[in-house]
Amino acid sequence: MDEPLVGDGGEDALDAQIGYNLRRASALALNDFSIEMADAGLRPVTYAMLALIEEKPGISAAELCRRLGVKSANMAPLLAELEERGLIERDDHAGDKRVRALALTSAAQAAMPAWHLKVSRHEDRFLARLSRKNRATLLRLLRLIWTEEG
Repeated sequence: MDEPLVGDGGEDALDAQIGYNLRRASALALNDFSIEMADAGLRPVTYAMLALIEEKPGISAAELCRRLGVKSANMAPLLAELEERGLIERDDHAGDKRVRALALTSAAQAAMPAWHLKVSRHEDRFLARLSRKNRATLLRLLRLIWTEEG
């Protein structure tokens, strides 16, 4: 016989519901992230955008949307915000003049190492109760939920 998941209320108890626990963990993570990144003025989505542009210089907005799971209608104002802040630039794509290639500005390139360190500190703090092995397991399981692979 399986043991109850959490608490003594059985499977139907709120604290036994995965979605509820994901939301609670997400709320804690978002709050800690916002505190850690307050001076940078970055939210998780804008940090993710910058990190992916850093990994893939010249990426298009459409590809950025696809990889981050953001609708294009929501991406446009985010890109405008980062451009206005002097963190990204949009250039004509070499192969297709209808496409704009995204790149970090020199200011963003200079700031990224410190921002990566802040995110690393945030994750260490947020996941402090988990061993390295449990962190790897959590990451693997979360990816199973949201990726199309596997």
